[in-house]
Amino acid sequence: MAPQTFDAAVEAAREALGSMAKGDSGPSTAMWSQHDDVVLANPLGPPIVGFALVAAETARVDSMFVGGESAEFDELTRWASDDLGYVVAIEHVRVQRVGSDDLVRMDLRVTTDFRREDDGWRLCLRHADRLTAPVRAIPPA
Repeated sequence: MAPQTFDAAVEAAREALGSMAKGDSGPSTAMWSQHDDVVLANPLGPPIVGFALVAAETARVDSMFVGGESAEFDELTRWASDDLGYVVAIEHVRVQRVGSDDLVRMDLRVTTDFRREDDGWRLCLRHADRLTAPVRAIPPA
């Protein structure tokens, strides 16, 4: 069963990322909506649309890691209505890639969207990229 509140879904998704860093994609895959309109856009490949492809991509990414640490989150903003919500954050995690003994730090800027479905809150979009440095705002003309 999916988390019953938006805040619980955010926390569960964050815990699932910790499992991914250790090579276990199961909790992350379980968080996703199983509809055909879900989107995973990660820095390791092109955007993936549809639950079956998202589950396969999650397993592929998971297979790259054999160990790691739980992620830390610098949350920039969070918003939710009765049926939709999103979080924008910078994620910091150290992972151990297959074939290496070293822990490597990854910092990602991530937007995660959730929606309420019949059984609770589910992931419907995760967009991550490696651009984490502050960008100077361009003043209006």
